[in-house]
Amino acid sequence: MDGLAGRVTVHQLRLLTAVADNDGFTRAADALGLSQPAISHQLKSLSDALGLPLIEIIGRRVRLTQAGRLLYDHGKTILAAFDAAGSALDELRGLRSGSLTLAGDTTVGIYVLPDLLGGFRREHPGTQVRLDVGNRKHLYDRLMANDVDFAVTGRLWEDPPVPLVVRPFLPNELIAIAARGHRLARASSVTLAQLLREPFIGREIGSGTRETVEEAVREAGLSLRPFMELASNGAIKRAVAQELGVSVLSRYAAGLELTLGHVVELPVSGFPLRRRWHLVHARDKRMGPLDEAFLRFVQEGDWRASIGRPLSTD
Repeated sequence: MDGLAGRVTVHQLRLLTAVADNDGFTRAADALGLSQPAISHQLKSLSDALGLPLIEIIGRRVRLTQAGRLLYDHGKTILAAFDAAGSALDELRGLRSGSLTLAGDTTVGIYVLPDLLGGFRREHPGTQVRLDVGNRKHLYDRLMANDVDFAVTGRLWEDPPVPLVVRPFLPNELIAIAARGHRLARASSVTLAQLLREPFIGREIGSGTRETVEEAVREAGLSLRPFMELASNGAIKRAVAQELGVSVLSRYAAGLELTLGHVVELPVSGFPLRRRWHLVHARDKRMGPLDEAFLRFVQEGDWRASIGRPLSTD
């Protein structure tokens, strides 16, 4: 079969199957809107290229030879696959199908991106969307391996080996929280030094939240020494609510617990820490119709109106 693709065209396969299905050249020509000589010429060229006769004429009947029947059977399968591929591509052009893979850091991936992707899917219900959630290092690894189409992160990476395009995504405020009965909850103002004298529950090293807090602490000439490190916002909120210590989290992550009164926002000087999430992709990424539709939705859609109903668990 080596070299067969160079000797047989899809057009010739369609002509051969049309002649067989229509019992001759006349009806095949009518069905295809071609002349009989044009079909005959193409099939003779195909037969010559293969070195085998494909059609025999007995009386007034046109029949396939053994080689013709073999090529017909395989040709039907090939043509069906081509037609299916064409339909799939047509659907993709019309954004009725396709897949999109998005990665987000732990906070935005849990409390923001599901709302975003839900809104996008409602506009494009035939598409598949995948969401990968992890810390900043995990996002970097996935993006560098080209395993995701887009990533959403708060803090950008220094000198990535792949040139990136960075787009503003959503503002993010980090707030200090404590249990409702904590003594600092009754204070009218709290300094950062006072906050850090309390047992501090921090995110794990490598998370964007941890790095933002460490940066703010360094700028204040202080040091951060968490007595407990947790990789889950939900676990941190639970620990804070149980009066194990204080913490700093995104307002999106703490939203439900604040509303229910399980934790309170502390009035720490210099807080909230205002940051921004970014939408990132490789500069040389080839944008398909679905990718472009997603970028338009992020920039122009009203999905932000649905943000602010955070989940209660991680």
